[in-house]
Amino acid sequence: MTRPFLFVCCLFFTLPHAATAAVHKPVLKKQIRWTGTSWFGSPIVHDLGTGRLKIIGTFYDIIVWDAQGNELARAPHGSGAPHKGRIYAPAVCADLDNDGIYEIVVASGDVVAAYEWRNNGLHIKNGWPASTCSAGECPETRGLAAADLDNNGTIEIVATTTQTRPDGAQVFVFNANGSSYQPPGLGFQAWPRFNQNTSDATINGQGNHGYGCYGLNVGIGNLDDDPEKEIVVTYDNHHINVFQHTGVSMLASPWYTNRQSAYNGNRLNWGQFKRWFELSVEDNHHHYHTGDWPHPRSQKWLQWTASPPSVADLNQDGKNEVVCVANVEKDIPYNTKHHSIMVLEGSYGNGARSARRLAGWEHLPSSGYPLNRGSRSWYPPRNPPAPTIVDINNDQKKEILYAAHDGSIYCTSATAKQLFKKDITHGRRIMYASEITVADLDKDNVPELIFTTYGDPDNITPGVPHGFLMILDNHGKTLFDMELPEQGTNGNGKGAPAAPTVMDTDGNGTLEILVQTFGAGLFIYTVPGSAENLLLWPTARGNFLRDGRPFMEKGNTTGSSSTMAPINMLLL
Repeated sequence: MTRPFLFVCCLFFTLPHAATAAVHKPVLKKQIRWTGTSWFGSPIVHDLGTGRLKIIGTFYDIIVWDAQGNELARAPHGSGAPHKGRIYAPAVCADLDNDGIYEIVVASGDVVAAYEWRNNGLHIKNGWPASTCSAGECPETRGLAAADLDNNGTIEIVATTTQTRPDGAQVFVFNANGSSYQPPGLGFQAWPRFNQNTSDATINGQGNHGYGCYGLNVGIGNLDDDPEKEIVVTYDNHHINVFQHTGVSMLASPWYTNRQSAYNGNRLNWGQFKRWFELSVEDNHHHYHTGDWPHPRSQKWLQWTASPPSVADLNQDGKNEVVCVANVEKDIPYNTKHHSIMVLEGSYGNGARSARRLAGWEHLPSSGYPLNRGSRSWYPPRNPPAPTIVDINNDQKKEILYAAHDGSIYCTSATAKQLFKKDITHGRRIMYASEITVADLDKDNVPELIFTTYGDPDNITPGVPHGFLMILDNHGKTLFDMELPEQGTNGNGKGAPAAPTVMDTDGNGTLEILVQTFGAGLFIYTVPGSAENLLLWPTARGNFLRDGRPFMEKGNTTGSSSTMAPINMLLL
């Protein structure tokens, strides 16, 4: 069933509430086993241009099912395949070159691979896969997002890697045909960045240097006055950067200048200075150049190891901000004290406020201390604290939702006030939550919050369930807390690390909730009495371009799951 694309502008009033019953408990419709391990790759619901809805799961293989969950096609991983290993980040789904053929794009190991849906099968697109190797090394690609950066009608793919070499690159941008993106008229190589063969080495004196993007570290949106979109990237060296589509780092406000004696007074770009928890520390160091140089022995600094960034207009002034959740460290060796939300202004007008904290966000709202992992150094993996940014209260103001490593989810207002905190640990020592998805489950135009949990591998806590599907109302009250029917015995963890996807998978007007797990396959739940009337953030990173922006705003549809990948909105 194909539904028409809608674009109805009615952002400035609250939608009426329908007289409906309460949210119904989700009903398990199907479990699909033997899929392999899922990481943070949220499922896709799309017709792939055929008029018939399909479900796409990304594990190590890419698997396509029909609306009833029958397998239609599979792109296997392996040494002879276009992609060789796990698919860590959510996959992109879009018609990249506007030719009517839809692609599924995955990041796997040291490649990005685009598969076309043709003749009822997945076929590697001509020109792909593209390599993310650099400086003689081939690190893992763990971040993926897409957008039409230059508004020319084709979609570019942005990938980030765990590269740590000083002469290597962490950020790659590819054209729809798999070649490196190069805007016309430039006298330098735009991508990848950072690369010591370019001006990255000397810009503003000190140059730019990146280090390791370990978990969904890319977002895309408009952050200045030109029509092209910007790319936001977070790093494992306490830096956060904003790139123009040309690869050039956006200048920060003149408020921030270099304190190093060799470059004293030079203006800084976004990626050339560390961010500190206390505003006074940042100002004294980067503006007044006074006092001792800050150090984590005595001051907290922000670390962005696996911090997915997003772009949103929080104060409703028509200008976007960067929103990101950092883990905040102190002491030697570094010790994470809590998560904190930072909101930084874009570069508008003369750039006077670029990279400065948004008014009201001078003091960063924070989580509690992370759960004690004991000897669990790697598994289960900690969740990337991806922010979900939508209006859940029908007040035309966005809230920020995220899952912290203290075993709670947090809801924070657009003015930095904590609205609620919800423990999700179920009494377990180690339990994390997926990214939070948001949709209306009972047709009253008030959204619910949907997420899953995961925790210890079965070889650490045999027989103890850690995988749950949780549904909260928009005030944080638990509506349903459902243990997944099978936990699995995966050595990476038990439960569902990927954000669930909430859409109508079969065109019957009722929503399904799709849950990818570590070791128990894919669960498909149906929600009686629901509809696709309000899909605000129904999948990981908001939409199938995975750029960290909403799929749908109230009264505004950015895309239909049955007809197309979402169109990204510049500002709402």
